Amino acid sequence: MTAESHWPVIGHEWAITQLDRAIQHGRVRHAYLFTGPDHIGKTTLARAFVMALNCTGPNPPCGQCRSCTLTARNAHPDITLVEAETVGGTLKIEQVRGLQQTLALRPYEARYRVAILRRFHEAQQAAANALLKTLEEPASNVILILTANNPDALLPTIISRCQPFHLRPLPIQTVQNALAEGWNAPSDVAKTLAQISGGRIGWAIRTIQDPAELDQRKAALELLEQALKGNRRARFALAEDMPAEKTALLTILDLWQGYWRDVLLVAADSRSPITNADHAGAIVQLANRFGTDAAQDALNATRRTLQYLRSNVNIRLALEVLMLDYPGL
Repeated sequence: MTAESHWPVIGHEWAITQLDRAIQHGRVRHAYLFTGPDHIGKTTLARAFVMALNCTGPNPPCGQCRSCTLTARNAHPDITLVEAETVGGTLKIEQVRGLQQTLALRPYEARYRVAILRRFHEAQQAAANALLKTLEEPASNVILILTANNPDALLPTIISRCQPFHLRPLPIQTVQNALAEGWNAPSDVAKTLAQISGGRIGWAIRTIQDPAELDQRKAALELLEQALKGNRRARFALAEDMPAEKTALLTILDLWQGYWRDVLLVAADSRSPITNADHAGAIVQLANRFGTDAAQDALNATRRTLQYLRSNVNIRLALEVLMLDYPGL
């Protein structure tokens, strides 16, 4: 039986193979960095890796031993999950210092004491610097797993001390099959969600479990259409009416980012599949009207605004600047 056939992960077979070989041959590193877009499976892979590391059954991860079952329930005493208190928030230095105290203890029952630091691109500079000490002087029974959207947002000194794994979107057919077989989605629903997900299996699963995600997506894309059609006054009014809650804003802008990426792909005559396939007609119209330069500028402006919002800038000002940067219909 191959590792990728029994690890509780959909896709990313190449990463599973490498991690499994490291365990089998005793070449486990003290720190790993899993990067890739949101909802692509970084944390799922990290948890599966931890299960395999500490598994006491045959053919790890067996999924049945005490260590595997505790890990699956997020209840293992030797595994610590550290992340910002809210999505889009900041991982603080106090959290890293608390983790360091925990890692100084010997494992209660497992082979390794493991820390998963999620969305480390959201870490304070001071928190990142504090983690360096742990990375530079690792204990033999401690393993750190960092996840991040983009390695460029991390300190080079942190990246250099981790073994990197950059996870890419899964094939659309893989996502479609997973939804149909694992979540009993009707074939047409599975196909549509797989296309919209752009290969982000986590997003597809979350949406099949909570259809309200599709309503939120529809509302977000309607806001973008209003912005493009509006004059300056209308755009500022739209910016003022947008949600004040950061997590909701990040979700909206992430959808806008994917939409502009599609416009750019079509404008550039790329053969890459677009994410928002159900909006193909509107995307082609925007691509024909704006061309590659304007589409690239809009995509860059959206990315900058996402970075600004994660850096605790003035939200309203950031949105107003974004509205001015967008082209008009």
